[in-house]
Amino acid sequence: MTPEHLFVLRKTAGRIGAVFCILIAIVLVDSLISRFVYEFNVFYTQVDGQYDLTGVMPEKSEKMEDLVAETDSPEVALEFSEVFSGFWLGNTMWRGNVIVSAKARPGEYRIKVRDARDTKIHPALVFLAKVYSDEQSLRKSHGPYLSRYYGITAGWAASILFPGLGIIILFNYGVSSRLEKALADSGQAEVYMVKRVPDGIQIAFSLGKKHGLKRGELLDILNSHDSTVGEAAVLTPGETDSIAVAVTALDFGEISSVRRQHV
Repeated sequence: MTPEHLFVLRKTAGRIGAVFCILIAIVLVDSLISRFVYEFNVFYTQVDGQYDLTGVMPEKSEKMEDLVAETDSPEVALEFSEVFSGFWLGNTMWRGNVIVSAKARPGEYRIKVRDARDTKIHPALVFLAKVYSDEQSLRKSHGPYLSRYYGITAGWAASILFPGLGIIILFNYGVSSRLEKALADSGQAEVYMVKRVPDGIQIAFSLGKKHGLKRGELLDILNSHDSTVGEAAVLTPGETDSIAVAVTALDFGEISSVRRQHV
């Protein structure tokens, strides 16, 4: 395969990789936005549905029998299942199951949890259940927009996009390696570093002693169209990579690759 074909393949792979990166960014931003609009102690469920709910224990409560749940409607109930120690702060927590009857009407229902011996209710133990008529209405009600309108979850997107991007990166690396070798065999190399020094402009590229390069050898400097725009003298030849300094005045933007003059 010629260097020209390899250039086209690498450019195409780069564009596909850029598309994958844009899609990943869209999924991440969409997921982050949905988290920023999170409403405190609000959860979503549907008619004839259930929802696992967790909260801190009221101040005077020690066991599950001390807990009382009050709701706006008998069609929405909270059944406590266990009391446990919280993972992060070690607070005593409760876990329960919100059960919405098939007879419930779509709408908003408040659930209040308190100690059986105290009518005072802490704001952190007041929950708002937003009940929707069916699964489709529930899905479109909250969460990332991609999931709401297209059924694309962040997990599903990640399972496709990240492996896909990994394959593109590996493919690009393989093509770049083949391109580097093809160019080196013809006495040419892409410039991967350009910097300004007191002596002028210094460049680095993947040609070296292995390819017959010597200190002081003159190289043609080429632009992105493979036209000669100046000359460089080899300053420090390495085994496979070397540094040269431009001996003609030119701009950074003109430097794309170098080519040996006597190959």
